[in-house]
Amino acid sequence: MYDYVIVGAGSAGCVLAHRLVTGGASVLLLEAGGPDEDPLIRIPALPAMLQDTPLDWAYRTAPQAHLNGRRIFCPRGRVLGGSSTLNYLVYVRGNKGDFDQWAQLGNFGWSYDDVLPYFRRSERNACHRDGHHGTDGPIQVTDIPVEHPLTSLFLQAAAEAGLPFNEDFNGARQEGYGRYPVTLGADGRCSAATAYLRPVQGHRNLCVVTHARATRVLIEQERAVGVSYLTPEGLHTVHAACETILCGGAVNSPHLLMLSGVGAADELRAVGIELRHHLPGVGKNLQDHLSSKIRVEISEPLTLFGLSQDARTAAQQEYLENGTGPFATNYFEAGAFFSSDPFTDYPDTQLIFTIGFGSEMPDGCATDRHGFVLSAYPTRPDSRGEVRAVTSNPLDRPLIDPRYLSAPHDLDLALESFRMMRRIAAAPAFSGVGAREVHPGDTVADREGLTAYIRRTASTSFHQSGTCRMGTDEMAVVDPALRLHGLEALRVVDASVMPTLVSGNTNAATMMIAEKAADLILTHDSQHHA
Repeated sequence: MYDYVIVGAGSAGCVLAHRLVTGGASVLLLEAGGPDEDPLIRIPALPAMLQDTPLDWAYRTAPQAHLNGRRIFCPRGRVLGGSSTLNYLVYVRGNKGDFDQWAQLGNFGWSYDDVLPYFRRSERNACHRDGHHGTDGPIQVTDIPVEHPLTSLFLQAAAEAGLPFNEDFNGARQEGYGRYPVTLGADGRCSAATAYLRPVQGHRNLCVVTHARATRVLIEQERAVGVSYLTPEGLHTVHAACETILCGGAVNSPHLLMLSGVGAADELRAVGIELRHHLPGVGKNLQDHLSSKIRVEISEPLTLFGLSQDARTAAQQEYLENGTGPFATNYFEAGAFFSSDPFTDYPDTQLIFTIGFGSEMPDGCATDRHGFVLSAYPTRPDSRGEVRAVTSNPLDRPLIDPRYLSAPHDLDLALESFRMMRRIAAAPAFSGVGAREVHPGDTVADREGLTAYIRRTASTSFHQSGTCRMGTDEMAVVDPALRLHGLEALRVVDASVMPTLVSGNTNAATMMIAEKAADLILTHDSQHHA
């Protein structure tokens, strides 16, 4: 028997396993996917090649009513390191106001001042040494070492468009344009598995089981006692002496709870699942960042369009051997935060500059010309969706319905973001490379035309969260200590506990949540045994 059973070796699970094991506890870490051995994982330029592969759950949403009925691609890591193994390496924590709002919603201990020490603990920042950053944590954070020529033009264009320069999106203020920090080390991608799990693999207190798919949390007399899980060898059960901890992410954690009989009573009974504990908020409150794009053609050969397969293979080899070459970028080197709504307290829109004209996964990475993409999304969307079990079979996929644009204000902000994107694309800095907007094209300028374009093309930014919301009201799933309401010895620790989506990318905040959870768990455990 282990002290703790952790389900999911993603951004949160790896952090938690490391901290609990080094804190003296014994841990069983279950991961549905396999090891992170593919060398392509290390290469910053190739996340799209990892998606829709065995490393990915490769989910799709339900048809989206406000996106012309499209099913939206929803990659989630199914590998050691989880989505931190598949993501685009951008390290943005969110805004100070996001965490202060969490505390204002009743989550004591989650204000910015409360969580900053955990961000600092996790970070080894190569560029900033001040009170906002850590310099000796496991996650290596830096800038892309060699700035792409198009990135330099973007930075100039953003200034010409009237945005202020920001040297640190994770520092004193978020507003402005600048370079995105990335989770990148000397050996390439610095995932949660690289930073946290690898240093403790082989530790006597840790057992990692890959290809182990959790099927049910075992519940006895209002207490979680362990997990059933499936491997190629068959079905297994394991018991936890102290706690069972779900780190499966915003899709898999609520789905596993529902399969275990924890959720809205009527919904579970409707699909043949025996109710063990009525908790109506499980799976609700799904949030994501919906990104709208403009694609801009350039006349100069500054991207990888036309690169032969032999040249691509050589570029992969060059990066793996030397950490240099055309694949040493994540293509998302820079961006901006700004407000489309003048009445907001802090930036409500994030902009990402992408090197290359290429299409979004799952359509592939092929380009048909040299160019760049400007994409933007409301950082704090009002739309709310759900994750729901559709059968009692643990191997069946859940319904994922973000209900994108169901809140009208999200569409308003998306439409307003085109003003800034077009101002940047038309700035003098880009005139020297013959920049010309192709999609949607400058003939699409009115609200009706842009709305139709958004509904036809907008897609996820891979930031699903909120489905096991932290709080103290009847729809909250976990309390501010991340303990499940109404059941003992069961916690959820991942992006699903976010009450509201952070203003930016979610990986850094997810690791922070796990860092704080480790303290909460170890403190509780020491008090319990005192």
